[in-house]
Amino acid sequence: MNADSQTLNKRRVDIDWLRILAVLLLVPFHSALIFNHEPQVVMYVKDATNSFFLNRFAGWIHQFHMPLLFYVSGAATYFSLQKRSSWLYTKERFLKLLIPAISGLILIIPLIIYIHQVYNGTQIDFWQCYANFWQFTPDLTGMDGHFTPAHLWFLIYLFVFSMVGLPFFMVFRKNGSEKSIKKLLDVTRVPIVIIALFTLSALSAKMNMLGDKNPIFYFIFFVTGYVFMSDRRFQQHIDKYATLILIAGIACEIARQLSYPFISSQTIILVTGVLNRWLWLLAILAFGHQFLNKSNHMLKYLSQSSYPFYLFHLLLNTIVGFYIVQIQANVAVKYSIIVILTILTTFVLYEIIRRIPVIRFLFGVKKQKT
Repeated sequence: MNADSQTLNKRRVDIDWLRILAVLLLVPFHSALIFNHEPQVVMYVKDATNSFFLNRFAGWIHQFHMPLLFYVSGAATYFSLQKRSSWLYTKERFLKLLIPAISGLILIIPLIIYIHQVYNGTQIDFWQCYANFWQFTPDLTGMDGHFTPAHLWFLIYLFVFSMVGLPFFMVFRKNGSEKSIKKLLDVTRVPIVIIALFTLSALSAKMNMLGDKNPIFYFIFFVTGYVFMSDRRFQQHIDKYATLILIAGIACEIARQLSYPFISSQTIILVTGVLNRWLWLLAILAFGHQFLNKSNHMLKYLSQSSYPFYLFHLLLNTIVGFYIVQIQANVAVKYSIIVILTILTTFVLYEIIRRIPVIRFLFGVKKQKT
């Protein structure tokens, strides 16, 4: 292995860890939404208790979670295109993203909607629910029993982003992305580039496209992941100011939690919200690079299982939540049980499906080496 390959593999380790942690964090996030009674919060099973603490906890995770997932996906694209042609990359995206998304819409999401219907007391059998699911309405949450992509919207976005961004990435690779970004940074410096990306994301957020699933907003984070991987100076600057960024993120989150009810300006709310997301993303990148830089057997296992974990976690979370919310216990106990059982059952399901070739293909699961 040459020096460039060793450097590339070393830089990929912390990105792999961040992707794994982002995926695992989905379980405590979605489990917290079970105890959130706000009408705009979509969750297919909800407890009778509305938890103030879990509402705030989920709100904090929401600030950085999807930006982090799109960022690491963009970073993974950089690594992928170092060893793949545009055709092989397109083929890999088709097999890894589009086919699993379609398979999930056919086999996973209708089950979640059926559990939701049963929990709400709707007298309906599964096949009737399945037929209703394929009725398309303006409400894409699935709360009315009709079609929803649910959590698979991320895979659909990621496939579109990969195809839209590919020409841009290939031009960079053809001209030498390292050299292109180096010349840009020589003129503009790292902070200016980060500020420019923040400004673009704030402007895109103001467009208010598809609510909290604004495609332009998340595409900027996807491209940012690719760009940041192409020059070490981005990470070096983030590492340099890691503590300051973390303190600013904590202060911004506290201000957001305490002051939002008293702020009438939507522009101020939007800008501070986007700033908060960037600060937490940069803080995670800094401390992830510092502490999550070791490769081991656990990393290899979790790296291979994280994608199917993402696909199936919401189904298992809904099933577990369906039963646990009906027991007599306080919120802390029920929440802990839901989180633990969801994680365990999702990994058990992964161990089953990775041994079945047809299901592996449908859900983009790699055959794991012994």
